[in-house]
Amino acid sequence: MLKQTIIDRYIGKEILLSWFAVFIVLTLIISGTTLGNLLSKAAEGDLSNNVILTLLFNSMIRNSITLFPVSLFLASLFALGRLYKDSEMVSMFACGVTIKSLYRPLFAIAVPMMLVSLLANLFLVPGLTHEYYALGDAVRKQVDVKGVTAGRFTASKGVNPSVFFMERRDEQGHMRNIFLHQSDKTGRSSVETAVSAEHIEDDAGRQFIVLKNGLRYEGKPGEANYQTIEYHKHGVYRETKNTKKSWTALNEVATTELWASTKIAHKAEIQWRFAIPIAIFVLAFIAVPFSYTTPRKGRFTKMGPAIVLYIVYSNLLIVATTWMEKGNTPVWIGIWWVHLLFILVGFVMLLKQSQFHKRILKSS
Repeated sequence: MLKQTIIDRYIGKEILLSWFAVFIVLTLIISGTTLGNLLSKAAEGDLSNNVILTLLFNSMIRNSITLFPVSLFLASLFALGRLYKDSEMVSMFACGVTIKSLYRPLFAIAVPMMLVSLLANLFLVPGLTHEYYALGDAVRKQVDVKGVTAGRFTASKGVNPSVFFMERRDEQGHMRNIFLHQSDKTGRSSVETAVSAEHIEDDAGRQFIVLKNGLRYEGKPGEANYQTIEYHKHGVYRETKNTKKSWTALNEVATTELWASTKIAHKAEIQWRFAIPIAIFVLAFIAVPFSYTTPRKGRFTKMGPAIVLYIVYSNLLIVATTWMEKGNTPVWIGIWWVHLLFILVGFVMLLKQSQFHKRILKSS
């Protein structure tokens, strides 16, 4: 094991603290967006409130893995950029520190992060993704079948738009004090009130609301020929959304199953699961030469270009994966060419940075 110097520990501490701050901020931003989407679905009646935290925690774990590359990249630019801004880097170069030495503390952080993300992408994330889909489907189906939330009007935008309301549920799960408004294409509408109601489902999976002990008022608004019907039991077909996911997404398939498969899409998914760990290495490699700046420009000068570089990198990975799935690129090329392209970019930037390092040594 390589012995760390004082400078290694100093630079490593700067990078680690910056990474922690960037990672927390990005996680909060992504989690806030996810929470907003979940609350929106809950407000629409697609999700139950008691599973929001579970789904949010699941998403936070999965999203945190994808944030490793960009968070380490930005943190490295923050830390190393500050050293350039305060002229500490110039002093280090003058004292014999080389560009190669900067990689030692950086990769002391990047390598463990690569291993964690690799294990997580291969074994943890697919299971969490499957649980997320399964829990979401189960909750939406439960909400859809068992009914709407008590005390709230629920609108349906099907062929026959309707508005449904129930006051409460009793201990047996039956709905009490029902209001139902429906309209059809001809302009006729009906309003029903019932003492109680329950859901039933036929063999074909169609859902009906059976209203009991109610009144039905039917007619066309603006006309006087309304009909009033009193009934003991009346069934109303309820149009529902097909919320059950009838297919299995690639990102929830177990890695062992992907390895055993010969499908191109499965091979592309395997390469995608290796993409994040490799991206950590690639971006860490680029971060050292990319972080160079002058005291006049400041430490945040490279943030804009860095974000653009990461966006181009991540989007090229997505495009390369799509090409591979469609058979446009052979498996042996896959998405590896994107990583190699940006490693080449890093080498070019490193050569340019080496010229600056030589100038510092000559002037010292």
